[in-house]
Amino acid sequence: MSEAPETSFEAALAAFHSGAIDQARTIAEDAVTRHPAPRWHHLLGLIRCRLGDFDGGVEQSLLAVAGAPGNIGFKVMLARALIDSGRPGEVLAMANPPPGESPEAIALWHARAEAADRVGDPIEQAASWRALAELRPGDLGNWVNLGRALIRAQDHDAAETAYRRALALNPANLDLVNELGDLLERTNRIAALGALIDDAASIMISGDRLPFLSASLERRRGNPAVAEAILSGAADRDPMRWNRLKAKVAEELGKPAEAFAAAQAMNRAQPDLAQWRARAARYRSGLRDLASTISTEWAERLPVLAPLAGPPPVFMLGFPRSGTTLLDTFLMGHPRLVVLEEYPLLQTAGKPTGPLAGLAGIDHEALVSARDTYLAERGRLLEPGSNGIEIDKFPLNLNAAPLIHCLFPQAKIIFVQRHPCDAVLSGYMQAFDANIGMASFLDLADAADFFDACLSLWSASRTALPLNVHAVAYEELVEDPEAVLRLLLDFLGVAWDERLLDHRSTAAARGFIPNTSYDQVTEPLSKDPVFRWRRYGDQMAPVLPVLLPWARQLGYRDD
Repeated sequence: MSEAPETSFEAALAAFHSGAIDQARTIAEDAVTRHPAPRWHHLLGLIRCRLGDFDGGVEQSLLAVAGAPGNIGFKVMLARALIDSGRPGEVLAMANPPPGESPEAIALWHARAEAADRVGDPIEQAASWRALAELRPGDLGNWVNLGRALIRAQDHDAAETAYRRALALNPANLDLVNELGDLLERTNRIAALGALIDDAASIMISGDRLPFLSASLERRRGNPAVAEAILSGAADRDPMRWNRLKAKVAEELGKPAEAFAAAQAMNRAQPDLAQWRARAARYRSGLRDLASTISTEWAERLPVLAPLAGPPPVFMLGFPRSGTTLLDTFLMGHPRLVVLEEYPLLQTAGKPTGPLAGLAGIDHEALVSARDTYLAERGRLLEPGSNGIEIDKFPLNLNAAPLIHCLFPQAKIIFVQRHPCDAVLSGYMQAFDANIGMASFLDLADAADFFDACLSLWSASRTALPLNVHAVAYEELVEDPEAVLRLLLDFLGVAWDERLLDHRSTAAARGFIPNTSYDQVTEPLSKDPVFRWRRYGDQMAPVLPVLLPWARQLGYRDD
């Protein structure tokens, strides 16, 4: 069928560009009906997206691409329509852009990077930005975006390389120096951080223009008084990280009141604080509801899968800030142990089974599917040929003991405990990424209530379920690591290895540590954090009635 006259297309296009959208739509819809052609479908797709009909835009763009598969501009429009219609995954399913740096190819790579961001795939996002950086290596933004994506993908060596490529293009860019410095400090590359600051000074970027990095460096070098002086004479665009650093420095200087005040300012600077606290309250309420559901009678109705062949799976859990990171750093020194750290494997596997309170009514096939999902996700994280004992370390699996029992009745569970007051105080004084699990630490009373909710659920699970649990107390681990680790290895059925005790070398070899303990496990063991809460007696007084009964139940004395 012949195409609509050229004058009609030009008229529709002119109307579109002039803002006469209804006129353009009338012409285009008539043309598509009488003379369908790829360019008309493309134009109508543009018009529908402009009018907010993104699904209609996708429909027309698909027809345009089908009719002219070699037209890259049509594919760019399709990608944009898919993103705007909430279907970014379909953009990633499209073929990669063709070779070359045509504007259309560049636009397609940008669309892929945005789509990957929308679906939460930092690896694919990094691949898109890498392609853009290679096509246009003189574009500083491509290297910066590549570095940011690589950080999200936890490829920190490659991220550092990308940032250094960006800095080579603009060495005096303060934002770049700060971002690279944050990466170096976060990955415990303190010597490299010092060199970065020295390099900045050589091109007239003085330390007072990099106050956060300079103070972080001095603190990590063991000079908290110097760090305090730097912090007192400046401010930062990010009050959360600024006050977190102030809290750490003040505590190291023996100023608990100042440290607590800085932590309070840090938490109050959380964007959408009221909404996060409300969400956290609902989460804690759900934990209490589940705890009240768990009973011996309920547990007897749970469907339980047959044990797997081979070594039983191992889970390390505990209330946040109870010492799981220190313990897993010790364990990583053993060649037979593989620690999978901070991956929500159980949460991913358990989504199809629904709320844990409904486990008593779940069917066998759903449990099998959940376990298969768990094992597949765990396998994806392991190195090829790995034959060690895998330890799934995710502290808030503390709240998923019934699911562990149903999927892996033979599982070994390492419960890491710390004095409740220390765990709650430590959590309150950390700057966590905002999420439903950690949002309770934005307020001290909420944090204490969170401990009470979690331990109530854990206690109910221990009473009702035949869990195979070995408890490790943080205080005992710090006091005598060898004695604690020998007992734990006996529980795991693994022979002793002296390399376990060199936790600082193990921590240094780890590079990135995906939690807020990253700057602590690289230091020598210290007893300072033990019963730290007593230095904050006035600040902790309101929550002691909630926490001290749990301390007694966990075996801690009141004195």
